[in-house]
Order: sequence, then C-alpha cells, then structure tokens
Amino acid sequence: MVMVNPSKKHLSNLFPAFNYRNYQIYFGAQIISLIGTWMQQVSQGYLVYQLTQSAFLVGLVAAFSNLPTTFFALIGGTLVDRFPRRNLLRITTFLQFIVASIVGILILSGHINLINLTIGVFLLGLINAVDQPARVSNVAFLVKSEHIHAAQATNMATFNSARIIGPAIAGWLIYAAGVGWAFFLNGLSFIAPFIAYNFIDFGKHIPRPHISTWHSIKEGVNYTTHHPLIRTLLLYMTVISIFGWSYTTMLPVMADKIFHQNAQGLGILFSAAGAGSVLGALAASAYTRHLNPSKLMLFGGLTFAISLFIFSLTSNFYVALVMLFIGGFGMISQNSTIQASIQKSVDDHVRGRVASIQTLAFIGMTPIGSLQIGFMAEHFGPQAAIRIGSIVIFFAAILLYLFRKTE
Repeated sequence: MVMVNPSKKHLSNLFPAFNYRNYQIYFGAQIISLIGTWMQQVSQGYLVYQLTQSAFLVGLVAAFSNLPTTFFALIGGTLVDRFPRRNLLRITTFLQFIVASIVGILILSGHINLINLTIGVFLLGLINAVDQPARVSNVAFLVKSEHIHAAQATNMATFNSARIIGPAIAGWLIYAAGVGWAFFLNGLSFIAPFIAYNFIDFGKHIPRPHISTWHSIKEGVNYTTHHPLIRTLLLYMTVISIFGWSYTTMLPVMADKIFHQNAQGLGILFSAAGAGSVLGALAASAYTRHLNPSKLMLFGGLTFAISLFIFSLTSNFYVALVMLFIGGFGMISQNSTIQASIQKSVDDHVRGRVASIQTLAFIGMTPIGSLQIGFMAEHFGPQAAIRIGSIVIFFAAILLYLFRKTE
C-alpha cells in the first residue's frame, strides 16, 4: 500500500502547476533571473535620480527601457509563432546576459553617464520585445489547459517573489558596494534560464505556412480586435499600464522627497509591494477555480486603486508600506486573472501574436505612463501624480466589470 502525504497532496491541489516537471524547472530558473531584473529596476531609478535629481528624467529613462516593446512587440509575436520557442528564448537570454553585464561593468569602472545608461536599458528593452511574448505564451504549453489560470497566477507569484527579494538585495548592495553590482549581478542571473531551457520539454514545433511579417501581424491584430473578451481585457490592461503600474517609476523620488529614505528604504518600498503581490498571486492560483473572474478583477482593481490613493496622501513611511502591500495584492490578483483569461481564450495558432499584443498593452504602454507621471510629478509633485492615476484606475475597474462578458 502506497502512503500519500496529505499535506503534499493538499498543496498539489492548491497549486496544480507544480505537478508538472517542466513548470518546476521553468519556475526555478525564472525566479533567479527575475530577482536580477528587479535588482536592476530599483538600481536604475536610483542611479538616474542620483545623476540628475530630476523626476522627469527618471520617468524618461524608464520610458526608454520599455519603448522598444511599444514598437517591436508585434514583430516579436510573429517570431514566437514562427520559430521554436527554445531557440528564441536561449538567444534572447544570452543577449540579455551580455548587455546587462556590460552596463554593470561601465558603472563599476566609473564610465557610466545618462546617455550610455539609456542606450543600455533601451537595448535590454529591445531584446525583451521578443523574450516577453515567448515567455507569456510558453506557460500555456507547460501545463494542461484546465490549469492555465493556476499556472499564470503562480507565474505572477514568481515575478513578485523576485520583486520582494530583488529590491531588498539591491538596496543592500547599493549601500554596501555601489549601484554597479546590481546591474552586473542581473547580467549573471540570466545564466540560470539559459541553462534550464535545455532541460524543458517545449513540445514539437509545428512549422506554419510562411507569410510576410506584415500579414502575420495583421492576422494577430484582426483576431484580437474581433474577440470581444480579449479586446476588452487588453484595453483595460493598457489603462493599468499607463495610469497604474507607472507609480513604481516615482518610488525613488517618493523615497527621497516624501519619506526621506536612502537606497535601503527604497528597496523596502518595492519589497512591500512585492510581498502583497506574491500573496495575491498565490491566492489567485489556489482559489481561482472557485471564484468568479469578473468579480475577482473588480475586487483587485478597486483594492489597488484605493490603496494607491491612500499611499499618495501619506508621508508616514510605515503607512506607505502597508498601502503598497495591499495595493500589490489587489493589482496582481487582478492581473493574473486577466492574463490567464486571455491565454485560456486564445487559439494556439495565434497565441504568440496575442501574447505580443498583451505585452504591448502591459509593458509597451509604460513609456507613455512613465512620461505622463514624470511630467505630472515635475509640475504638481509625485504624490499628486500617483493620486490622479489611482482615480483613473478606480473608475476603469468599475467600467471593466460593467462591460466585460463573463467567461
């Protein structure tokens, strides 16, 4: 008679994505890489603010880091649908390793300036325009269709676990050794997924009839615009990207001007939001099958908006941490549900292209968000800029609930 550990069985029921070996390997590699990415995210804003003392330039450099996604994500989606995902992911990961390491070396050697830093983050964004659609669409192939919601939520938990650990490490590194080490270690972190992709079964690549890049993009866009559910969710993701997610761009300014914190305090702010996001993603992964997606999206959107509004009103560091924690919970419980709903609804033959449009909506629109919040912060202060965004998100969440058809 085979004995089953009840707690292990219970956990596998709560988080079914971990029943799949491919996903376990993918999960482990991604969290290492994403820790490095978040280390750089925190260090980038900190470095630009130290170099310029300008909230607008912090937003401008953040915009340049995501600008390539705005222009090239759709092309990236055609590549994902056309070529084997393993090959694409290994190429993009290797290039990320090279560029991030070079930027780190420039900082450590004292040769960094605003121009070559901006070029470096722009190149990383260019690579990410292909890497991100490949990774988003890949999750659906690692698990069975009935577990896509759970896998996407767990994937968001991975992203946000790194969002706790990465900023904390970055804050300590900046204080103890300098900002350059965060960039350099981010480069080294890409080695983990580069190796892991050799051990993941990506399935057989099915070559599709060759069509021009333009017609391939057009096919993906037409599919998306004529799918009522996907179209509505992507429009809402665009609003989140411009008016919601952009608040992170202002955290270095808030840490210095409002909360009077150093790099370690900045890392704690990012980590508080990340901790709430992990809890939200794990809750969505464990209980998504028992919850109505429309109501979960509404709850997450309103929670995020209200918490961000209160965050913009306080000058107390500890109140701010609580609000970021709650806001992170709301935002990720909502976003993981949105991403899973899209990937569950899309047909396989356009999955990569729809994932690229999804990437365009969530990441490609952040340059607009970074520029608008940088401009608003420069003229009205960072708190007012964040407050305006929270109000937009609040009403957008209500509109989404009223006009979105239930799955």
